[in-house]
Amino acid sequence: MATVAGLALLWQPGQTLAWGAGVSAAAAAAYLSQEAPRHLQGTLARRRARRELTESPPLAVTAEIRNHDYVTLDLGDRVVDVPAAGHTVRIVVTSMGPSAVVLMGVRAEVLSREEFPGNLTRHAAEVPVRHFEASLDADPPEVRALGESDFPYRIAADESEIFDLLVSTERALVQWVLWLDWTSAGRRGSTRVDLQGHAFRTAGRQLGGV
Repeated sequence: MATVAGLALLWQPGQTLAWGAGVSAAAAAAYLSQEAPRHLQGTLARRRARRELTESPPLAVTAEIRNHDYVTLDLGDRVVDVPAAGHTVRIVVTSMGPSAVVLMGVRAEVLSREEFPGNLTRHAAEVPVRHFEASLDADPPEVRALGESDFPYRIAADESEIFDLLVSTERALVQWVLWLDWTSAGRRGSTRVDLQGHAFRTAGRQLGGV
């Protein structure tokens, strides 16, 4: 009986339930105190993302100046090289949002206009491309113009010409070079054109089964 009485003193259902409820409440409060800031941060992050989608431009744009000569300008306190008129501006536009972007147009805005003395410096201005075809199966091989423009071409000092050759052969594996015939100031000559000292190599598409 003494043992039973001792157990009765140690275990009192009402106090045990109250203690358990207190522990549960404390644990819940601790959990909520940790999760509430996380939930709030997540909500704020989602709101910021939605606001950025509606307020920021939904695209990324990069611009690059290509094929340009320079005008060297004397600005008084310094000399600068500025791309000369006739250059190309390449614009790459990438959609960054979840929806498609429709480009409605492009406009130019002049921010300033000034006049300074300067000198034109040739660099790599955009040059018209001359299109030709090289038929390696002809004997001798035939090179002919694909457009109205054809040789001769006059190249002034510091200027360039660009040629694109469409090369054709039927079945053979052909090694070949080009010879560029020229005259200048009463002189005549022929310049070999190859790949850094090595002949071009072209295989007929039928060799590859195409």
